Amino acid sequence: MRVGAATDVGQVRSQNEDRYWYSDRVFVVCDGMGGHQAGEVASGLAVETIRGFAFPLEDPAAEVAAAIETAHTRICEAAAAKPEYSGMGTTLTMGLAHGGESGFAVTIGHVGDSRAYLYRDSQLRRLTIDHSVAAELARKGTLSGPEAETHPSRHMLTQALGVGAVSVLVETHVVESDDVLLFCSDGLTDVVTDAQIGTVLEELRPQEAADELLALANAGGGPDNITVLVVAV
Repeated sequence: MRVGAATDVGQVRSQNEDRYWYSDRVFVVCDGMGGHQAGEVASGLAVETIRGFAFPLEDPAAEVAAAIETAHTRICEAAAAKPEYSGMGTTLTMGLAHGGESGFAVTIGHVGDSRAYLYRDSQLRRLTIDHSVAAELARKGTLSGPEAETHPSRHMLTQALGVGAVSVLVETHVVESDDVLLFCSDGLTDVVTDAQIGTVLEELRPQEAADELLALANAGGGPDNITVLVVAV
């Protein structure tokens, strides 16, 4: 696999609370939230936890869930220990690459509104759901999909690591040669369309694609921190 990565503060925010990390089989993006720099503390703790977690690949789905739940616990404990960290939290979207009975696969773990996508045969498919108020309303049929993408409550999270209880989304997807995986924070998807993302993933190599996606988000106003991981199989 070849990986490209890029992150930027954007055009509006004063600090970057996104964090990411990847190895030869683990890919993770986090988008922190909370005042007094607590957002970057939460996202940093989450990435640190995933980075230090042992993934023996005996049960990838259970291991991904356990890693994310461990990150959640660490953030909750840190918030309880320091009043200035109270209420901090972070999204987390990750992938764990592994072999399986059906061939090569990636197990996705997810909490929040960062996203994972699969680009295959000129089609971009989202692998995660947004844990946000607007997205929940769309799933119930109260809002349409396009309405949810621009609704004022689209950034109000219903789940985040470090805040309340979480139910980790874990799914395993078989991947094929020439597939491209994208892990990103909402600083990208708020301003860059699926069609634009697909074109970039089709035409550019991973690092070039990551840089171009970041540039497109900034050209669109860069209202939030932007982080992208592009993984070509």
